[in-house]
Amino acid sequence: MFYKSKDEVILKDGTTQSFVRGDEKEVMTRYLNNVLKEITTVSGKYLRYKNLDVNMAEEAFSRAPMFCNALKSQGYKNILFVGHFNDGQTHWMLDKFAGRMIDLMPPERESLQSFPDMNIVAQFVPLIMKSFKYEGDFSVVRPPEEKYKGVMHQIYMINDLLGNTLSSSQQYKHGLPSWSLEGEHEKFDAVVFLGVPMVDKEVGFEESQVREIFAPHCTPEFDMVDLYYGAPSSVKWYNGEEKDNKTMVDTAFSIRSQWDEETAQGRPEEYDIMKNMVRVF
Repeated sequence: MFYKSKDEVILKDGTTQSFVRGDEKEVMTRYLNNVLKEITTVSGKYLRYKNLDVNMAEEAFSRAPMFCNALKSQGYKNILFVGHFNDGQTHWMLDKFAGRMIDLMPPERESLQSFPDMNIVAQFVPLIMKSFKYEGDFSVVRPPEEKYKGVMHQIYMINDLLGNTLSSSQQYKHGLPSWSLEGEHEKFDAVVFLGVPMVDKEVGFEESQVREIFAPHCTPEFDMVDLYYGAPSSVKWYNGEEKDNKTMVDTAFSIRSQWDEETAQGRPEEYDIMKNMVRVF
């Protein structure tokens, strides 16, 4: 599954489909690529966001809309995005021989050595939701620590996401004993975690811990959606009642199949990657 500068079908809200023109998408992708190029060449930031196999600007505009469509299939009206970006991470691609690529390489990429870091792709979901004009409201958490903002929040600000940000007491990680959100906002019906790790991967965390932290900011029956690429863990979301994610992933691939003939032919490895990334509580 690769980036294509074609007219794209999206699920604008829970039921209505719409189009993003291919030429408009291409302009957005080139702009993001130019922003990253300027950050790395003009500002002198060392960041490998592309190589001969992968261009992360293209991967963001190829893959993040699928997560947007999956979320919109649930009918969420007001989403809180809680990301995790480490500005010290210098490579945005995974080397399939270095141990971080935990899934089968899709056959169309078998000859390639790199695969996009899907936790980086996840950080672009709010940007795509804004750029593609999805309906509904959303906010993005902005932590105080510079190391957790860096390039990603610079991209957010350049793309007019400032009005969608809410400050927090600290960078959120699963397992924190406390965490708070600042500023006025409407109650959220979904909290979506974007590549958020655990404080301690040996100890883990309980679902009730996370729900207690975010409940004051949310509607009574809010969902928590965890978008995370990593090895399965028995100590994540301990004692949580997990919801079926099949409809979300099926919707994402069904919509993509309408405009991408290669996806319509079947991409089971890509399907499994996305299905393993999405967990709902």
